[in-house]
Amino acid sequence: MFLYCGIACRRKFFWCYRLLSTYVTKTRYLFELKEDDDACKKAQQTGAFYLFHGLAPLLQTSAHQYLAPRHSLLELERLLGKFGQDAQRIEDSVLIGCSEQQEAWFALDLGLDSSFSISASLHKPEMETELKGSFIELRKALFQLNARDASMLSTAQALLRWHDAHQFCSRSGQPTKKNVAGSKRVCPSNNIIYYPQMAPVVITLVSDGTRCLLARQSSFPKGMYSALAGFCDIGKDYRAVLN
Repeated sequence: MFLYCGIACRRKFFWCYRLLSTYVTKTRYLFELKEDDDACKKAQQTGAFYLFHGLAPLLQTSAHQYLAPRHSLLELERLLGKFGQDAQRIEDSVLIGCSEQQEAWFALDLGLDSSFSISASLHKPEMETELKGSFIELRKALFQLNARDASMLSTAQALLRWHDAHQFCSRSGQPTKKNVAGSKRVCPSNNIIYYPQMAPVVITLVSDGTRCLLARQSSFPKGMYSALAGFCDIGKDYRAVLN
């Protein structure tokens, strides 16, 4: 009995460790893509793109539920070319996540004004016919999506909406420019950096008997440590952080 319990505990520990290790690896990879434009451009070559039109995601119907189709960079370039659009429009895409195998996921809205296209947006009916799907308001489709798609599309919509609303610097009035991942916008005239809104969720003290887990930033004064705080990226569910 004790042997069985020991094996079960070890298995549980192994799977918890593996889950934590995967999360840390994905987080580090996403951080690299957000900070390194060249790395993010490279990730686009093998990544997948979710498409939107006017903040409504492209969805396809399958067995009484919605699926969010994904497109490769090559497929997206062909699509834009067919509708007379410059492939530079892909630079409007934003990074929204990645798989455990480090396949980066991006979102691109073809219905919002783009600084790279001659026309303001692509026509919705023609796009839906070509893509064999429909651009559906996310709020209406949310409960007919699987958990992964619902999470990804919610993050994508929130980030795309933020970029659409922050195209100009609040101080200089000049156009701001996004980095490749879409994790920030910069005003070229005064170098002010704008970041998508993040929400503080929880601060906690992890303890083990008389010991506790503390952390520090490189900017902290010598000898200064802090308890761990959790934050929610734009479009994320705070309950995932708490769990």
